[in-house]
Amino acid sequence: MGNLSQSRKDRRWIINGYLLVTIAIIVFSTIEVVSQHVQREENVSVFDLSLLRFGIGGLVLIISAFIRFGKGEMFRIIKTDGWRIALLGLIGTTGLSLVYHRSLMLTSSMIGGAIFSINPAIVAMIFLISRVEKPNWSKILGVLLGIACVYVTNKGAKSHEPEFPNYFVGNIFMILAVLAWSFYFFLVRDYIKKYSALIVSSIAVVGGSIGLVVTVPLIPLLGWGDTLTFYKVLSPMGWVLVLYLGIVTVGLGYFWLYMGLARTGVSKGMMIFFIKPALVAILAHFLQNQPLSPWIWLGIVLASASIIIVGINDVRSR
Repeated sequence: MGNLSQSRKDRRWIINGYLLVTIAIIVFSTIEVVSQHVQREENVSVFDLSLLRFGIGGLVLIISAFIRFGKGEMFRIIKTDGWRIALLGLIGTTGLSLVYHRSLMLTSSMIGGAIFSINPAIVAMIFLISRVEKPNWSKILGVLLGIACVYVTNKGAKSHEPEFPNYFVGNIFMILAVLAWSFYFFLVRDYIKKYSALIVSSIAVVGGSIGLVVTVPLIPLLGWGDTLTFYKVLSPMGWVLVLYLGIVTVGLGYFWLYMGLARTGVSKGMMIFFIKPALVAILAHFLQNQPLSPWIWLGIVLASASIIIVGINDVRSR
């Protein structure tokens, strides 16, 4: 009887993990559309939006971590591994945010969302190459369905490419963002197990935000717009959107994601990212008036199949 009760608790634990990851992915699916609006309509530069988004989000995360764990525990962890986690933030925050938001200046939100969603396949590949996890049929099939989802969703988004003449360069930047995100997840996993999702994400995002400040003199050399001029161009609605990007998509979104992945396992939990291109496409259709083709609906079906196969088999195996 005790074993049955424990088994039910374990299943609820895993299911709740998938729920947390799904909520995070829904939130993350709004980033492309909202960010593109802020950058294009509010004329906020790549650097400024990166700094505002992760600076505000990092502040929310670090305050939450100090409140939950206490300053004694936080300072102990910062002294022990803080600098290492902060350095990883240079990959997962500094590098990621700059190439990601640069991409959204050059390619459509639909295409950007589709490309960024292939990162679970990269994460799974890294785990397999490093022999951290063994391959199984559900993982392999989930990856294949997810890649198919990205492919067909991207076909549906191709009709928007004439609006973005430099879309190819933008897509390259988004691929770089995928690599930054995937390697960051792989490298940070041991710290998440050792401490907690909230502690690790708060230190990494704050460290990455400091890294962004250090790059201030370099951004004009890249021709990516002015730096620290957001206060001149942001409208009241623009500030609302920036606060949403910082507090919700970083502060809360990262916390939900890490908490969920701690329960599901990184590579399997990240499979839910495959639903992101379809969600981005729907948002782009209603908020940016971008055409929603039958390819997008096919992508939704493939993404749902990927989640069901990976999720149900993972719960049963536990």
